Amino acid sequence: MTELKFLLEQVETHDYIRDIAEKFNYFFKEYEMGLLELQSDIEIIDLEWQARYGYSPFEHIKTRIKSPMSLKEKIEKKGVDFTPEAIRENIFDIIGVRIVTSFEDDVYQIYELLKNRNDLRIKRVKDYIKNPKPSGYKSLHLIVETELVLSEGVKWIPAEIQIRTLAMDFFASTEHKLQYKYNTKALSDDIRNELKEIADVSSALDQKMTEVRNTILLD
Repeated sequence: MTELKFLLEQVETHDYIRDIAEKFNYFFKEYEMGLLELQSDIEIIDLEWQARYGYSPFEHIKTRIKSPMSLKEKIEKKGVDFTPEAIRENIFDIIGVRIVTSFEDDVYQIYELLKNRNDLRIKRVKDYIKNPKPSGYKSLHLIVETELVLSEGVKWIPAEIQIRTLAMDFFASTEHKLQYKYNTKALSDDIRNELKEIADVSSALDQKMTEVRNTILLD
């Protein structure tokens, strides 16, 4: 290989890498803008709810965008082509929003408000509240697309929204730490049974708090 040919190949490689970097930089910027749109939707729901009912339905809200390394791992695991188009068509949780409420009824009311927005599409629903996981995990999972109006036209950016109560969130967070953070081995049946009992207690607490709230509203 001549020195000139080697240098030309290096330039072509650098150009290719630069093109990929620029393409994915804009790709992630679109997701950042999509998250801003979702946050705006949630703020509007909050303000409307306060105007109608006199309180905020949200205990807290957490948002995140997958890091490039985390996205790379998921792409490899799912066997998705390393292109922005393939990623958008197959990976739906680059944007993540977790909404935590006080009452289980509020979870479904928030879902209805999201469903009725014209700038949001509900693509898939997994109701782990009505159909809990074997561990006792409960949450309402939504795969959505949020409308992003750009100078070049409208794009629909996918995202995952999880809606759950405080009790559900406490159980989910604690179970996750026990399962993945503190012990790399599978949990024993005894521990799983104890966790399921805790989940049942958490569920009973949710129901009791809803009953108390409804009693107060009727007074």
